[in-house]
This record gives sequence, C-alpha cells and structure tokens, in this order.
Amino acid sequence: MEKIYFFKDYLLEHYGRQMHRIPIDLPLSCPNREKNSGAGCIYCADDGNRARHLRHNLSLPDQVARGIEYVKTRYCGGPPYIAYFQSFTNTNAPVDILRRYYSEVLSLADFRMMIVSTRPDCLGDEVLDLLCEFQLQCDVWVELGVQTSSEKTLQLIRRGHTFEDVKNAARRLAERGIKSAAHVIIGLPGEGTDDFRQTALDIAELPFSAVKLHNLLVLKNTPLAKMYANPSFDPQIKVMNEYEYAAAAADFLRLLPSYWTVMRVTADADEKDIIAPKWWMKKGQFIDYLNKCMEGGGNFPGEISGTETGDGSLTLYHPEYRQHFHTLAGAVSEARHKFIIPSKLHDRLNPRREVKVLDIGFGLGYNVFEAVKTAEAAAIGKLTVVSLEKDIRTLRAASRLFPADSLELRILNELLNSGSFGSGFAEVTLLAGDARSSVKALEQKFDCIYLDGFSPDINPELWTLDFFRELKRLLDPDGILVTYSSAYPVRGAMLKCGLLVGETDAFGRRRGGTAGAMNVSAIENAVD
Repeated sequence: MEKIYFFKDYLLEHYGRQMHRIPIDLPLSCPNREKNSGAGCIYCADDGNRARHLRHNLSLPDQVARGIEYVKTRYCGGPPYIAYFQSFTNTNAPVDILRRYYSEVLSLADFRMMIVSTRPDCLGDEVLDLLCEFQLQCDVWVELGVQTSSEKTLQLIRRGHTFEDVKNAARRLAERGIKSAAHVIIGLPGEGTDDFRQTALDIAELPFSAVKLHNLLVLKNTPLAKMYANPSFDPQIKVMNEYEYAAAAADFLRLLPSYWTVMRVTADADEKDIIAPKWWMKKGQFIDYLNKCMEGGGNFPGEISGTETGDGSLTLYHPEYRQHFHTLAGAVSEARHKFIIPSKLHDRLNPRREVKVLDIGFGLGYNVFEAVKTAEAAAIGKLTVVSLEKDIRTLRAASRLFPADSLELRILNELLNSGSFGSGFAEVTLLAGDARSSVKALEQKFDCIYLDGFSPDINPELWTLDFFRELKRLLDPDGILVTYSSAYPVRGAMLKCGLLVGETDAFGRRRGGTAGAMNVSAIENAVD
C-alpha cells in the first residue's frame, strides 16, 4: 500500500457519497470478561469503548436518534447511514436475540451498511448464517479484533484467543462472502518495529478487505493503567507520540495489499480518560501528517526541502520538537561560532597528540562537518569524533541537503552505511541511541564536548544535573564543554556538578552560549 485508501474513498467509489456511522451500544458483554470475572483485555475500558455521545442503557431508538443528531450537528450529514455495532462483542448472544437487535436498528433509519465489531472466537456457524441473512438487506462488514499476530503478546494482554482463531475466522467470513476488517493496535507492551511488521505481513496473507489501525491508549481505570504506573512491570509500556506512531503506521500500511481500505488510523477516546499519550495534533492534522509520511517513504518527519538560513546553508524543521535544528541566522555559522571556535579546536590540533571530541546530538551533522574541515585544513595531528544521535532518520533527511560531490554527503553516507568515517586527519564514529545510555558506556576522556540537543524546555533529558555529571566524568582535566544554551538552569546544573562556567560569544541570539571546564584557563567571560 503506497497511498492510503481510506474508507471514505471506498464509500464514494461504491455509493457515490460519504456515509456516516451511527454507533450502537447493544446490551451485550464480552465472552472474555464473562470467563474472567469481568476482567477482559488489559486496555479495555469499562464501557467497552462506547461512543462518547451515548449514555449507558439508552434504548435503541434513542441511540439511533442521538447518533443522527450528532452526525447532523458535527458533519452536516444526512441519510443514508452505517449502523455501527461497536461496543464489546456484538455477536455474543443467541442468534434470535441478535436478529431482533439488528432488525430493530436497521428499521429505525436509512441504513445501507452495518458494521459488526466482534472477536474471532465468537463467530459460530449460526452467527455467520445470520450475517448472511442481513446481506440481503444491506452491505455487511465484520470488524474482527486481531490486535497482534504475536501469541506472546496476545497472552500478555489477556486477549483470550489465538492468532489461529483469527485465521479461521477471516477465512470462514470470506467463504460466506462477508467482508471483514482486521482491528490492530500498534504499540502493545513489549512490541517493537519487528513485531508490528510481522503482524502486517501475517494479516496480509488473510482474506481481509480492510484494516482498522490505531495506537495504544492508556485509559483510566484499566489494568493497563496500573501496569503503566508500575515502574517494575516487565515489559515496560512505552506509548508513542504522533511522530513515532506515524512512522510505525506508515511502515505497517505499506506492507498491506493496496486494495485494502483503511477504516481508521488513530485511537479515539475522551481526553479526560486518556493517561497517555498526550498528543498535540488534532485528528485531521495527524492524518495529513501520516499521508506525508507515506509519500516520503518513512524518512525523517521533517520538511522535504531544506530551509535556507542566513549564511546560505540549509536546515530542517523537526515537527516533534517544533524547532529548526539551527538558528536561521546561519546553520554553518552557528556550528562554528557556538562550538568550533569556543572550544579552540584549531589550537588544540598538534602533531604530538590525538584530539578527541564528543558530539552530543549529531542532528544534521554541521558540528561534525566543521570539525572535520578544521582538522583537514590544519593538516596536523589527528581528530577523533564520537557523535551520538537518537534518530538515525535525521541523517537520511540531512543527505537531501548537500550536493552529490560534497564532503558532507560523503560523511553522511559512510556513517549511514558503516557507522564510521575516516580521512587523512579525522575519524568519526556514530553511536545510535539515547545519549543518556550512550555516555554511560563511554570510558575515554574528551578534549571537547559539544552539547547540541534541542532546547531544555522541550528536550529536558539532555540538560539534567545527572547528565552533566556524566559529561564531567568524560571531560579531560584541560578540556571544555560547550553548548549554545544560556538557560539559567543549564548553567546552574553545570556549576552544581563542579564545573567552572563561562559565556561564549553571541550568535543568532541576544545572549551567548555556555562553556564549562575544570581548568580556569579554558574559561573566558566567567559567570557565577
């Protein structure tokens, strides 16, 4: 799937117009809850994810009336509609009761389609026969709760069925001519990219017609909420922000058949019930962003073309941190004036010793590029750079900014291919991962440490007292730590861990950056 074929596109194609869902909350429970004394899947809310505009115990006519009014008010929508049997397990009853419920709802408005949400282990032959009966009245879809193809995860989340049940249900629905959609959650506890991809590959082999995809939500009053609050729970529950989820979702969708329609790409719950994640994007913004990720091949989620800065060099905007990587006064100039010059890198280079630099936050690479150029221009001694970067996609994004024959692109390509770059007078090693973990694994002393994370207010983990203590441990007694930040908490943390602190010359901002050292001779313009 290279482009998202949304369900609204399917409706326009088959019905010539958009149709809106009218959610229905049938008085049914879930067999998983019934078997486990009310304890179902770990992420499931008490109301079974009932539509927010519905109250419990509303009659079916009242639910339909409220749904129609909601669609009219929210979307200016009118008939025909889709009857969406949404909450809990909507095949969890004897067929005569199900027939009565379905028939009553379909009689209350102009419904051209019904979507029945259920479990793969709750689709007996009698239920399938019943769904075939309703195929004579309207277009019938079954939304099948899959969640993941990992048997280990299915057990962990207390799902109560196996992936083999999913396979059997999907095939039996297809044999009856009933269209089905796989409901999948990305970000379940213990799962990573390989697991998401495996689920996509596994369901792609089954006769589904659609997928309903969303991110994991930690909701109040769920078993998952207790696990999330427990730091000793293994595996740790790591919810995704918009950018992480968009990258994972785009990767997932590309593995599915292009003819599948996508019914949903985000989770939906009342904001007051969501513990995590807290997204800043609205639903429409996220869908637009996801489309861009699909078009961009899953690369770093920044601008496709660079932003020109004051010195003619290019930078990118990072949507997660909502900042450009550099001051717009000049990306190359910032690297030189905030890092290379204050650290006196040129003066440190000599034929008698190796100069070691720790670069924290490779980003688009300008600090490393300028350090390498400084060493090559001096043509004496040896420069060794260790650069830390959490998101390798930034290097791929940066590679679009430089000419094919440039040193910058050569460095980027070699780092992407092998993790290292070498020239006559400089060597660079790239370490991928969280800088807080990476620095703990380092033992050598560095002459210069460049701290170039995003600003402390949005990337606070790289500006803590504990992190500065680690950097001091790695700093040579005659070395220097430099950063663009002049924030008082940053300077306070440096002072508190025993560093002498000075201010560097201003560039692109009214205030200068900050330098820290253990030797007073390395500090200019000392600050208290």
